[in-house]
Amino acid sequence: MKARGVLVLAGGESRRLKVPCKALLDFGGQPLIARVVSQALKVSSLIVVSLAKNTSPADFRRVLPGEVEFVKDRFEGLGPLEGFRHGMKRLGELGVEYALALACDLPFLNVEALSFMLEEAEKLGVEALIPRWPNGFTEALHSVYQPEPMGKASDEALNAGQHLIMDAVKRLKQVFYLDVDRLRRFDPQLSTLTNINTRQDLEEALAKLKG
Repeated sequence: MKARGVLVLAGGESRRLKVPCKALLDFGGQPLIARVVSQALKVSSLIVVSLAKNTSPADFRRVLPGEVEFVKDRFEGLGPLEGFRHGMKRLGELGVEYALALACDLPFLNVEALSFMLEEAEKLGVEALIPRWPNGFTEALHSVYQPEPMGKASDEALNAGQHLIMDAVKRLKQVFYLDVDRLRRFDPQLSTLTNINTRQDLEEALAKLKG
């Protein structure tokens, strides 16, 4: 088996939720980031959490397992790709060949679906495997990447003034777009792709959690 790792992006702002830090938002008695990391650890013991430049790792250290490693943005205002590139580079330094990249606000991650995505990426030998909806919308932060080429592509995109993860993906040579329906055999409702951006999203997710 090739070396695997996980990058969790936790540096985003929470303007729509109107909370200081979405990653630390309580979700059913547990911070969102802790919920994501607990699932990620079932896939790999190499977990890197990416934080904003001015964020204190101590706030996260209190709620996450000791083996989790942190990287921080070097520059402000560059969007998610800034944290993404530093996380990918660190995973590459750790010898990871394939890494899951996950947002911090995915409360219903399905471990079987994540494992399947890693296995497919390894089998195909692609630089990125990204779930895609029928309307063309992609799930860049519920995807698999090879850290080395993705770190380089992120540098190139940022140097060109581009700040989106998909701006870096477009610079890769081998990208496989996975039909989201292929994940339904593990997760019929595709709950693994549920994320929380608004108060309504949060309320609906909490209602789902309570069943």
